[in-house]
Amino acid sequence: MIFYSPHEDLQGRTFQAAARELGGADRSVTPDIFFMWSPDRRLQIKLNDWSRPAKLAIPLLIDDEDELSLITLLRDYIYARDLFYMTTPVYGASFFGRRTLLQSMRDDVFNQRVTGVFGLRKSGKTSILMQLKEELQEDKVVTVLMDLEAFPSPPEDPTDDIVGDLRRRLIAELKAHKLRTQELSQLQERPSILDLKNALQAILKHLHKDGHRILLLLDEIEYLTPADRIDIAEGDMPRIAQLLSALRSIVQESENFTFVLSGLTSAIVEGGRLYGRPNPLFSWAKAVYVKPLEREEADDLASTVGGKMGIQIEPGALEALHEASGGHAYLYRNLSSAVVQHLPTDVFQRTMTRASVLTELDDWKSRVQGNIEEMVQHVKRYYANEAVMLDVLMDSAADFKELASSEHVAVRRLKDLGLIHEHDGEFEVSVILELV
Repeated sequence: MIFYSPHEDLQGRTFQAAARELGGADRSVTPDIFFMWSPDRRLQIKLNDWSRPAKLAIPLLIDDEDELSLITLLRDYIYARDLFYMTTPVYGASFFGRRTLLQSMRDDVFNQRVTGVFGLRKSGKTSILMQLKEELQEDKVVTVLMDLEAFPSPPEDPTDDIVGDLRRRLIAELKAHKLRTQELSQLQERPSILDLKNALQAILKHLHKDGHRILLLLDEIEYLTPADRIDIAEGDMPRIAQLLSALRSIVQESENFTFVLSGLTSAIVEGGRLYGRPNPLFSWAKAVYVKPLEREEADDLASTVGGKMGIQIEPGALEALHEASGGHAYLYRNLSSAVVQHLPTDVFQRTMTRASVLTELDDWKSRVQGNIEEMVQHVKRYYANEAVMLDVLMDSAADFKELASSEHVAVRRLKDLGLIHEHDGEFEVSVILELV
């Protein structure tokens, strides 16, 4: 897209208008880059200040006497970006893979099935939730995403805070969609679980007339079940179980509401007891695991993102990236970023080879070791039996194999999390653990 402004003092609101036009363009255009021209003498300085990786504005300053002027301009701006480096969840044009899982979750929303999405930290769970939210925008689905890490964690009871924040977020999202909020607005700021349930059910009846749905996404669910600090089966936190029971009741009694859980631990849907009460989600919510990217998904990610930076990635480099990272989404992007930072920028064709990947491996492994140790410690904090089994396997594969038959639940969870692999009855740790 090329955006022209006649003003000699280009304003930020004009840039924002151009960015909105790019996002709303009906015809096929490059989604994250556009040219902009204005007689403003400070055009380049302003655009450099306002641009972001997801919305890059290139000042259309061309030297008519230089035949390669446009190519050089594109090179100088596009090569300067590192689109692999991401520290926050990705969605939209930056989201890759997981299409089968997303389609399944979309079907669950419209069929009112409750899904639990589990996986290691930085495996892409939150990105999946955000992508699901984006893809449902055109389907009259009001989506509320809550990060439970921000709330107090048991043994301190977080229920009142969660209920109060859920009410506030529901009102905000419904207002954003110009939908009814009356019953929720009339509640106290921190209502009881029953009052919230009744108000939400009343609103759902009104929304159903126009085909609207509400989807609740509860992320970092393990912070409600910290097994290292409290007995989650019989501990004294019954109101957490009561809140989940209320959400289950709304699903069962309404035709246009469901919720998704996301986090590390699947105990919240797999245990028969939860804080002294029958677990309302046991044998009712469906558990799915976010595993490492398949080779085909990873290749698509690298080739597409690399192409946006003018980088050609050879097959050997794609193989090396996947082997070294084990396909873990965060590690794969992080390694790709490390390689990109050392590719030359003063050329017209940048190429990532297997050799360029292997050259960066040792330095990269030392830099990400802290991240990987944090992932492993997070697993050990919430999975006591699995932590012991993991240590046994890292010390002796034979001892692990002997224990595997009696600890089949722990073994299954470790496999589901992508931390161990089984081949012909033999067990080995994943690439991720080899990096520790």
